[in-house]
Amino acid sequence: MSARVHDTGEMGGSDSAAGEGDVSLVWRVERRLPESHAVLWTVVVVASALDVVTTIAGLGLGVEEGNAVARAFLATYGTPGIGMLKLVALVVLVVTWAVLPDRLAERALAGFAVVSVVVVGLNTLTLAGL
Repeated sequence: MSARVHDTGEMGGSDSAAGEGDVSLVWRVERRLPESHAVLWTVVVVASALDVVTTIAGLGLGVEEGNAVARAFLATYGTPGIGMLKLVALVVLVVTWAVLPDRLAERALAGFAVVSVVVVGLNTLTLAGL
């Protein structure tokens, strides 16, 4: 695994009683970025942006959102909910990518990229048929 986790914090202080010390831990994950990961990240970011744009365009033209989770975000937050949902998904992907070994991290990126590209394709076909 090429990800490294560093504990750069200190626990307690010399003048604190047992159990009462200030606990401050800072975790930093470092990971190298192989070329394949860089390409996949590019696909993920571009496809995610296009997903949000095509979804909002479809909603504006009266198309109903097909994803139940996205519908819940739309019902709660309105149109910005689509962007919020995508942001949450990307944050989960970043954390997943950061902690997994290279091969699994690459598979996670590839899976997200494939699903995103398929969704953008379906959204585009739906918009073209209107």
